[in-house]
Amino acid sequence: MALIKCKECGNEISTAAKVCPKCGAVPKRTGCFAKFLLMIVGLSVIGAVVNLLPDSKATEPPDGFHAMKWGAPPGKGLKKKMGPTDDGLSMYVLPDGTKPQPLFDVPVAEEAFSYTGNKFYSGNAWLDGRTNFEKMKAALVKVYGQPSVVNEQLHLWTWKWPSSKIEVNLGYQDNFSRTTVTFVNNGI
Repeated sequence: MALIKCKECGNEISTAAKVCPKCGAVPKRTGCFAKFLLMIVGLSVIGAVVNLLPDSKATEPPDGFHAMKWGAPPGKGLKKKMGPTDDGLSMYVLPDGTKPQPLFDVPVAEEAFSYTGNKFYSGNAWLDGRTNFEKMKAALVKVYGQPSVVNEQLHLWTWKWPSSKIEVNLGYQDNFSRTTVTFVNNGI
């Protein structure tokens, strides 16, 4: 195995490493699905450990992501990107050349839909630029109230509903100027 330098901290890491052991950065060669899984795990851990604000105001949790409803089978207009894995996970994306619809009137650069056992459980939208991040954060606060979990240092916000297993996670990566918005139903 070869060693490469981490693009974040300069530490030498194995080419087989999924993340830098020193700073936790994901090497650029890591695929979209792996980044998605790392973000979900990170947000879940932070949500469980650092509960800085009270639960979101009494709003209804989302019933899906865009037009995709929780538990629905893959939409006919989607293209399978990967899967199913050994544990039944599959990821779908929009067909080549299809532009994603805006989310809360904020332009979306990419999006992906995740399924377990052919049931929709998570949707991701990626936004470019700090301005779109700020617009998305404002839109989520307007729709769902104040987030349940905030970590300003890591640029992570999470909205939770006490009566459901649904979460909305918002994260921003300075080094890529990229926002990730994840709608997930952990009950499916």
